[in-house]
Order: sequence, then C-alpha cells, then structure tokens
Amino acid sequence: MSFFERYNKHIIEPFAIKTIAASYDKEYGTYYSPTDTNNFDYISPTHEQAIEITSVIPKNEINVYKYEKLKSKRKTHLRTSHIKSLKLKPNGDIYSYYGSSINEINHAIRKSLELKHAKAVERIKNKPYKQVDLCICIQDGSLMDLFSFELAFTDLEKYIFDNIFFITPSYFIHYKKGNGFFEYPRVIEL
Repeated sequence: MSFFERYNKHIIEPFAIKTIAASYDKEYGTYYSPTDTNNFDYISPTHEQAIEITSVIPKNEINVYKYEKLKSKRKTHLRTSHIKSLKLKPNGDIYSYYGSSINEINHAIRKSLELKHAKAVERIKNKPYKQVDLCICIQDGSLMDLFSFELAFTDLEKYIFDNIFFITPSYFIHYKKGNGFFEYPRVIEL
C-alpha cells in the first residue's frame, strides 16, 4: 500500500473487517463484499448480518494529506495557510501540525452515525438482514479512550446498529446495544 492510499475505501474497508475479526470475533473474517453498490460494505455468508464501514478524518488532516500528495508529485509553491499550526522542515517536508480536538472528533463521529443510520434504515427495508453493524475508523482518535466514548456517546441505543466498532490508531472500542462499551486489544492483520 502506498502512503497516499491510506484513506482509500479499498484500503480502509478490508483493514477494518480484518481488524474486527482479529480483535473481536473471527466470524467477521468470513464476511464478503457484495457487488451490489446499494448495499452494506460487507455481508455475512448467511446473508443475515451486514456491516457498514466508514472513516472519520479531521479536516486539517485531510489538508495535510493533500499537501503531502502534491509535494510527492514534485509540485512547488504549495499553499499551506489552510493547514493549522503547520511547521515545515527547510526542504518543505512536514515537521508537525495540529491534529484535532476531542470535540471536533466527537462531532465528526456523531455526524457519521447520523448519516450511516439514515442509510442503513433505507437499505434494511429491502434486505433480509437480522443484524446491522457499523465500524468507524477514526484518524487521530487516539485522544479518546474507553471512558471518553462512554462520556460522549450515551445515546447509541437509538441507532439501528447492533454493534458499533470504533477503531483508532491506539484503541479498539466496541459498543453492543443493550450492553454498552467494551475495550479489546487492537489486533491488526494486514
């Protein structure tokens, strides 16, 4: 995988399903990606479970990503004023920048939950799934631990999802409807 493909859905989705299978339940490793584009991202072999996978990437991180991509193509005179707290090395490589705040991450997660819930409600009308799950991969989400998720998301019961998985660079947090939040060791299989 190229460094510049890290936000591609064809990279994120397989990464997420493999991480869920390795960190939580190996059955997720048997799920497959349907050819129907108006469907969930992965479906169980029994066609009874489905999972939607999405990512939350702070705006400043996207701006850094675009800068790095253009710089790798040897573009010059790149605009940087839109990247918060950017510090560059003399050769133009990035030394540091502002990631995001917990509030910004929480807001982006909430927005993602609302959007994916609405899509899932529509999709489930025409599909035979008994269980629908959601996985949110959170770039820069290591600011949040289990307690942070418990404080920020007290109303997840209202969503259609039976399981919600939060994968950050440091944590694997699982929310199960009716049982609440749990943290598992984040196991990555590439």
